[in-house]
Amino acid sequence: MNAALATLPILVTLGLLAFGVRALYAALSALATAIVITATSFRTPLGELGHAEQHMLPTIVELAAILFGGILLSELMTRTGAQSRLGNWIGSACSSPSRAVLLVMLGVTPFAESLTGFGIGVIVAIPLLRQLGLPPAKAAVVGLLGLVTVPWGSLAPGSLVAAELGGVDFQQLGIDSAFLSAPVFVITGSAALIVALGVRRAVASAGDLILAVAALWGTVWAVNTFIGVPLAGVLGGLVTMVVLLLASRLLEQGDAGAQRESIGRTLSPYAFLVAGLLVSRLILESAGVKEGWWTVVAGPGGWLLLTAVLTPKLLGAGEPVLGTAARAALGRWWQVTLTTVVFLTLGTLLTVTGMSRELAEACASIGSSYLVLAPWIGAIGGFLAGSNTGANAMFAASQANTAEALGYSTGHLVAVQNVSAALASGASSARVVLAAQLAENAPGPTTAAAVVPARESVSASGGRTATPVLQAPAEAETATSRPVDTRWVLRTVLSVHALVFLTTGAIAVVWQ
Repeated sequence: MNAALATLPILVTLGLLAFGVRALYAALSALATAIVITATSFRTPLGELGHAEQHMLPTIVELAAILFGGILLSELMTRTGAQSRLGNWIGSACSSPSRAVLLVMLGVTPFAESLTGFGIGVIVAIPLLRQLGLPPAKAAVVGLLGLVTVPWGSLAPGSLVAAELGGVDFQQLGIDSAFLSAPVFVITGSAALIVALGVRRAVASAGDLILAVAALWGTVWAVNTFIGVPLAGVLGGLVTMVVLLLASRLLEQGDAGAQRESIGRTLSPYAFLVAGLLVSRLILESAGVKEGWWTVVAGPGGWLLLTAVLTPKLLGAGEPVLGTAARAALGRWWQVTLTTVVFLTLGTLLTVTGMSRELAEACASIGSSYLVLAPWIGAIGGFLAGSNTGANAMFAASQANTAEALGYSTGHLVAVQNVSAALASGASSARVVLAAQLAENAPGPTTAAAVVPARESVSASGGRTATPVLQAPAEAETATSRPVDTRWVLRTVLSVHALVFLTTGAIAVVWQ
């Protein structure tokens, strides 16, 4: 009976989203349902509830700062023309459309997400995908599918929580999570190419996919094994970008040398952000500060806001743009943030009241068949919390206890939880809403030409370069004029994720 009640907030969320209810209203309805169930069946002292929400307050503030800073930075990059220059540079560096899509999806997105977390990979990737010629809805899907290194997002606090609560070695969890990420990279990369290019051209691009997946997975596994967990996603995304750019240099006749100076300045806000984050993290670690308000101020939220404020100067903007960009960002920020906070509050309530534990224990009662369901348990947490850290706080301990009861490897099942929850957090309603808003507001390519094959154009230096535009102009204009169908985006991403969870469950069964 209690297990059935514990599933109600989840069923309310999924049911309302399936019927097209806005994510914020679905989240509020699910939270109201959870509150009623808490008051009637999962009674918890108010002091415990208040303490849990107070403990989450720094995370909520940091999340709000990250979302506003990220949206503002994206707005500034667009208004100053930097986003257009960066997209054109990627197009000239990779005249192969598949290689350009994979560069953003398996290179840029993992790098940005692993460094900052909280969906910033999507904020960086979607405007670039729009510049490459993807229509808004497809850009949203491909951007969300690029969230494949979330176990190492924000330098891996979610994996650390899973290791601590699950009672497993942190580095071994990183290695096991890297092993399970191989099918994640393959399946999501294949799906992204199909969405962007169609089935026939995606199949023809199998070589590019294999190269990108091998670079990302090989680096992530090697860094976890020989260096340490936190930097695996950052270095994996960086190596993947370098490998794909080198492949383009060797296989294509492009010459982007004339753009290097301007691109260097275009990338300066991201370079400032990366340097600031790494330095501040080293200072915090040396001071022994792991949580609290200092981690918020010196974390991704604080540095994103500072970077956004300095971006017009770093880019040499000729006219003031910060004020108008801030007003536009604020209008897009509040609903995304409110939706995210409500889902995070829901996840905390399910954890503190024991509803998540009740749900996991009910599933564990079916015996060894539970291994097939284990990825779905982690996915529920990731989808509802929108955070790998929150999902692991909900279910990592329960997954570890279940593994012991079944005589299964605790480390393996916690890794299943970690990877599944991380991937599903990329399909949370808050992420989908954010992706849809970014895709609708990001401009498409400024070039008039947008044809399916790669096409040559004349560079500033007189050389011939190829620009991977992915859609014909008439089709692009029609697609851009339509609002993004968030239900189609969510349905597409969840379908791809479902294939990953089925594969992960099959691996868990044979992975003794």
